[in-house]
Amino acid sequence: MWGLLKKTLIFLGLLAFKPITSKPVEFFPILRGITMVDSSAYPVVVLHGLESSSSELEPLCDWLETTFNKKVYNMEIGNGKKTSTYSSLNDQLDELCDSIYDIKELKTGFDFIGISQGGLLARGYVERCNAFRVRNLITFVTPHGGIYWSKAPNNELMYNSFFQTFISIASYWRNPTILDTYLTCCSYLPIINNEFWCNEESTIHRQNIRNLSNFVMIWSPNDLVLSPPESAKFSFYDEDFNVVPLEHTELYKNDSLGLKDLNYRNALHIYETNCSHIDHRNPVCFDQLSDILKRFL
Repeated sequence: MWGLLKKTLIFLGLLAFKPITSKPVEFFPILRGITMVDSSAYPVVVLHGLESSSSELEPLCDWLETTFNKKVYNMEIGNGKKTSTYSSLNDQLDELCDSIYDIKELKTGFDFIGISQGGLLARGYVERCNAFRVRNLITFVTPHGGIYWSKAPNNELMYNSFFQTFISIASYWRNPTILDTYLTCCSYLPIINNEFWCNEESTIHRQNIRNLSNFVMIWSPNDLVLSPPESAKFSFYDEDFNVVPLEHTELYKNDSLGLKDLNYRNALHIYETNCSHIDHRNPVCFDQLSDILKRFL
């Protein structure tokens, strides 16, 4: 999955990704309360992640269609692997929104499943597009809090204009030791996380998140791709590299993105699996995912 990006980052003097390895547990004491939903005619959109393509999600999409009796749209961003790796998330999001608006069957609403980086794009669609309304937003091992490898040499390059334009991971690279630089130069994550307030735009982001019926985040402590793995539930490192739980983040305490509001009305859900990062799209993880997704699809 990560070979193409590994080669690029090694060439640029950055640390290569670590490989990955593989019980569901519902996770987080403050975020409880599940509203069971009846099966409906809402279709499902699924979006692949970094250095991936729609073809690699075919087993997942086939399983979703069969298990939940749903029409599933397996989306592709550009040419798949190269586009997902070598273009900014802002550019990818523009293409995603246009592609969704071309599918008239989604006009009356749909559920959106985003895998890894695809979850950031799915959330970006909700916040910045959403003319075809998302009912349930479901993300698998998505770096909502960002991603960062502290041992990566020259990782400050992630914030220069070249990386921000041509290396997708730079769009959510969150170095906790230089947060001012991250906030100023990172082109995607601090914006969709409302980490600085932009009046009307930020208000729309928050309202669109609040309008979700459910926001479901699935993470795994066995995820060796995300750093930290808790980023999949909006947690991230402080400047001393301690992981800050979601409920202690300023984003949650200030409700700048609407997550606290969702939680208060039992619409924010966090689940844990024991799957590796990549296995969230593979049959080995489907039994665990089924126990979660049957509540929302």
